[in-house]
Amino acid sequence: MNTILWWKQVLDFFGGAADSPPEDSPQWFLNPVVRGLWWGILLFLVILFSGQTSKFIYIDF
Repeated sequence: MNTILWWKQVLDFFGGAADSPPEDSPQWFLNPVVRGLWWGILLFLVILFSGQTSKFIYIDF
């Protein structure tokens, strides 16, 4: 159960919901480059799955 709570705190930190990582987290969590890469990956995924790649065709009559 402690592992699940730790991962929740880590995801809250990387998601921006928490200001500080868990106490027993590795030091690289505080590196701003890691957080920038994380947000860059998330932005890439949003762009990848945006409406431009959709096969849905909207026809307005």
